[in-house]
Amino acid sequence: MAAATAADSVADALASTAVDSVADALASTAIFAYSDSDDLLLPNFLASTAAAPSSPLHAQLHHFHIPSLPSPITVRALPSRGISFQLWPSAATLLRVLPASPRLLPRAPPLSVLELGSGTGAAGLALAAALPARAVLSDLPDALPNLRHNADLNAHLLAAAGAAASVVPLPWGDAAAMEEVAAAAPFDVVVASDVVYYEALVDPLIETLRFFVKGDVVFLMAHMRRWKRTDNKFFAKARKAFDVEVVHEDPPLEGCRHGPVVYRFTAKKQQGKK
Repeated sequence: MAAATAADSVADALASTAVDSVADALASTAIFAYSDSDDLLLPNFLASTAAAPSSPLHAQLHHFHIPSLPSPITVRALPSRGISFQLWPSAATLLRVLPASPRLLPRAPPLSVLELGSGTGAAGLALAAALPARAVLSDLPDALPNLRHNADLNAHLLAAAGAAASVVPLPWGDAAAMEEVAAAAPFDVVVASDVVYYEALVDPLIETLRFFVKGDVVFLMAHMRRWKRTDNKFFAKARKAFDVEVVHEDPPLEGCRHGPVVYRFTAKKQQGKK
């Protein structure tokens, strides 16, 4: 992910922005790009963000409005804690695009969804409510207390939508952890946003995808290019195991080279099998 100073600048920008100015806040640093210009993709599913008053942890509350719910999905971000506790632009793209694009899903809802590298859980929780779905949100142990806080905060809203969310630890590439998560229930869809950033995590992430994305399971990833070497390594390895399709692309904002892109991964068919 970006350097700490860049992350801090985004957090500061979000903290001072009005509800309808998220894109401008994210565009204030050249590392990030966020576009909400393609409104036709999701005419009835709008994401907005508002910062909570300052606290000792500099907590921020972000709100995602879903027409079928009486009040917005709300997640707490703790930017001072690091990258797993912040809201990143690709999450907003993912939760904006998928509910409006049923063709990307392997079957009609309700669905069973696994989110990798959930962070604040913004994408997973909003998708669970919008699809609807039973979502399993996963991340490293350090991120789980805030992730559970956000899942509990929205439990009543998800229940009203016929959805649910649970939280589990899932270090990528950890065979025992993957087996434990898979034992709970089969998944229809795996999702992730802004998870390709550290080169050392490429192989564990690919191993995790190979474990879960089999048969008819679909992996939908929102990603914004930041590090050429890491991206090249990830996609070169991914295309050996999966068919990878670009299904949506946000245009970059001024001063940014790339916008979030949504990819659809499906397992390659073995030779001799249909």
